[in-house]
Amino acid sequence: MRILAAAALLALVASGADKREWRGRASDAKVTLDARLYIDKDEMKKLLGHDPGPGIVIVQITVTPAPGATLKLDLDDFLLRSDRDGQRSRPLDPAQIAGSAVLVISSRGGTQGTGMAEERRVPWGVPGIPGGSPTGGPPRGLPMPGQSPNVGTATADTSEAVANVEESGKKSNPLLDALKEKLLPDGELEKPASGLLYFLIEGKLRAKDLELVYRKAPPRLSIRFKDPNKK
Repeated sequence: MRILAAAALLALVASGADKREWRGRASDAKVTLDARLYIDKDEMKKLLGHDPGPGIVIVQITVTPAPGATLKLDLDDFLLRSDRDGQRSRPLDPAQIAGSAVLVISSRGGTQGTGMAEERRVPWGVPGIPGGSPTGGPPRGLPMPGQSPNVGTATADTSEAVANVEESGKKSNPLLDALKEKLLPDGELEKPASGLLYFLIEGKLRAKDLELVYRKAPPRLSIRFKDPNKK
């Protein structure tokens, strides 16, 4: 019995050791950024209380203005990039992740009759829906039709994008509520503000490949994530 209990304890400790905390910090004369990266699905689900879905990367961040200074914070000043394949993503609006509309993008390449086609369903905000653009254009983090997206892979010259917005009936959305509640607040800051940023980075993820860039600071601030418990 004691042997079994000891084995169970060792397994629990080993399991906890596999969960790494990826953290980073950067600062200049105007602002200090303290960030933690979440790429593990179980950790993100625990953080939000819900599964955010495939391709989502979360950065938990605290933005601290310099003493006596006021910082105008815009979430679009942040950028997450991957060294692995060059993907780049601006922060997504919660409605782009869990909203009631999706953008269906169909890419068809090759010559007529080849039958090659690829379809992706990407969250999309529309007017009248939280996160939608009041002018009818795309919300934060997504391109105008005909422009290349800031995330994803290159497509052939012969590819064409066809957008179709589908709306579902209005109903309670616990994931959307959680994403909104924990989102990093923007606007004018005179004291530290903390919250989450949501990015779309597809494919296999490694923390060492990801870089968070704050593009407003002159020069830009860059954060690389490391495990503080790793020697």
